[in-house]
Amino acid sequence: MINNPASISIPIFDTCVHDEKELTANVAAVIVRANGERKYAAFTNNSKIEIFLVLSELNKVTNNKGLLIKPGGSYEINFNNLYVGTVCAVSKFTCRLSFVECVE
Repeated sequence: MINNPASISIPIFDTCVHDEKELTANVAAVIVRANGERKYAAFTNNSKIEIFLVLSELNKVTNNKGLLIKPGGSYEINFNNLYVGTVCAVSKFTCRLSFVECVE
């Protein structure tokens, strides 16, 4: 779930990329590549299908393993849990995953 508590300072980004990735049933896909300059990313499941987000390289992705994003759900990478590696996703059915990635 995306959470932006007002009591902490908000990082400033120079560049954000907004996109959407179509996932083919049972085929893992890279959503964002490793990026040492990443400061923020958010992934939103706008479909009616569960999606597994995997913080790993593509060759390590398996179905039903990873961070489960239910329909309407989201996952956020921020300064509290900063991960700069590759982010992949997989689903049992064809669906779409929206995302934003921000760098300095």
